[in-house]
Amino acid sequence: MKRIFLLLIELMYFCLLQNFVFAQADEETPQPESKPPVQDNRRTVKLSPQLRSLGREKSVPTIPIEAIQHFLTHPQLLTEEEINNSGYIIENSDGSLLSTVGDSIYVRGLDNQDPIGNRYVIVRPGQGYHGPQADETEEILAQGAIYLGEAILKNQGDPATLMITSAQQEIRKGDLLLPLQEHRFAEDFHPHSPKQLTDAYIIAVTDGSSLIGKYQVVVINKGLNEGMERGHLLAVIKNPKITTTRQEDDEDNVTLPKQKIGSLLVFRVFDTVSYALVMTASLPISLFDEVTVP
Repeated sequence: MKRIFLLLIELMYFCLLQNFVFAQADEETPQPESKPPVQDNRRTVKLSPQLRSLGREKSVPTIPIEAIQHFLTHPQLLTEEEINNSGYIIENSDGSLLSTVGDSIYVRGLDNQDPIGNRYVIVRPGQGYHGPQADETEEILAQGAIYLGEAILKNQGDPATLMITSAQQEIRKGDLLLPLQEHRFAEDFHPHSPKQLTDAYIIAVTDGSSLIGKYQVVVINKGLNEGMERGHLLAVIKNPKITTTRQEDDEDNVTLPKQKIGSLLVFRVFDTVSYALVMTASLPISLFDEVTVP
């Protein structure tokens, strides 16, 4: 019994000693200093819904490059100077009437200083472009060019020897050769409209169609001389139709109002004519339909 009593005394002593150690540790632990309250000088702003006007970018028509690529890379018109001063085929190496890819041809009229390997386009005079009121006896506005193929210079001289490297049609004696020039769709192409345009008409369609629709290329009778620019957006107006009205015994001819039927985008401009792509067509477009400012 005495032994149990001693064990209890030792246990009580141990607990008292442990409490004393923990109390000392708490007194030695530094406490964070109290700071004065921070004053909040921010002001409260009340937000409410508002309307904001955003500028709308002018829509730029999507241009199918594949529809005009041929007209950008190949000559489309021949000037009188080009017709008179260009090289021309006098014969091919095997004496046949027609030539194609891989054939050698003899050409006169080239510049003797042209280096070996120089490239040329082969063309043939095509359709003559007349004004809307002209007859076949009047002076043409421009002379079209039919693209036939390309050739490379093998030997200088008079005649020079060239080899045909591409051909879209059969090539024959008398066809013309012009130095190859790269025409690309410039990055600064910017659609816009002219301030004014009068007496402008569609005078030709490049594929010979009688009725013209979207993404076909047409020729209009205005060019650099009249202030036409690459990128001009134009409207196509249907020629006013005249109809006859009958009322009892009287007949009267009535001219119907003009009607906008499509839009054009000018992509290549020459001195007297321009090439334009039909961007929209609500009705079939015809030769000599009027072209004006939208």
